[in-house]
Amino acid sequence: MAVQYPLVFFTLLMCLAAGMIGMQGWLLLQNKGSMKFHRTMIIVELIALVVGGFAAFLHLHHWERIFNGFMHLTSGITQELIGVVVMLVTMVIVFVMLRKSAAAGESGGRLVPKWAAIVALVVGIIMGFVCANSYNMGSRPAWSNFTLFLYYYSSEIILGVTGTWLVEAACKEDAEIGRLMAKLACVAGAVSAVVVVICGFYYTTIQFTNVGIAFHTTEPTQAAYDPTTTLVSPIAGSNALLFWGGAVVVGSLVALVCGLLKMRKPETGMAGYAAAALVCALVGGVCFRVVLYIVGVGFYGYF
Repeated sequence: MAVQYPLVFFTLLMCLAAGMIGMQGWLLLQNKGSMKFHRTMIIVELIALVVGGFAAFLHLHHWERIFNGFMHLTSGITQELIGVVVMLVTMVIVFVMLRKSAAAGESGGRLVPKWAAIVALVVGIIMGFVCANSYNMGSRPAWSNFTLFLYYYSSEIILGVTGTWLVEAACKEDAEIGRLMAKLACVAGAVSAVVVVICGFYYTTIQFTNVGIAFHTTEPTQAAYDPTTTLVSPIAGSNALLFWGGAVVVGSLVALVCGLLKMRKPETGMAGYAAAALVCALVGGVCFRVVLYIVGVGFYGYF
């Protein structure tokens, strides 16, 4: 299947924004972080949503026609639109609550009410499901199973943690939050590596059953391919470097190593470690999403 790069970057930035919203809700629930930190988080989340939304429109040849699709609540793009709107509303709620409680926060009170923090955390968690469910297509066996949900959640976690870590480093928060982010980067990197490997090995075991060939009306003389031989394993051959080097090592293990280095030398600056972890997580996210399209073969030769 041809790689749809606009959708690659759309889902990547959706996971970044959703992961950071969830992390922000978790930190606000514990009343951690300064006003500057949380306001910067909202700005970064907004940028990710806007750029990601623009990337999604680049995928559409006739973008004005997509509004007809929004009438169907079961369509993936409608669910993604609803998710984007919900995230925007959540960011506005958190921003307003931060402004209203600025004086209280600075004097030791809560930064935002607990209900607002819980809303942000829940929205972040739900968006992982929304991202995966939008691409859960029964016609594509590699996408229609539990691994898709596992991966999108692991992607959201590692991007959310590393993105939050970089904002925290840029805002020069206290050492306690820095140590916490470094530990979470280790955990997120390890989880991401395990999930990516599970997905890769699972794709090599998928068996096509009840396959068929759909008649191609515009090119009736073109030879139809055999769907049983088109699923390419990402763990070996020409895709191995993209999978192991890009998604596993760069996209997952670099964050783990950066977290470990920061924990071993807490006195050193963390901005470099955080930036490296986030950039590599983004690169790894692109690599694995490309792999998803490579293995995203349909049950039918033509549609």
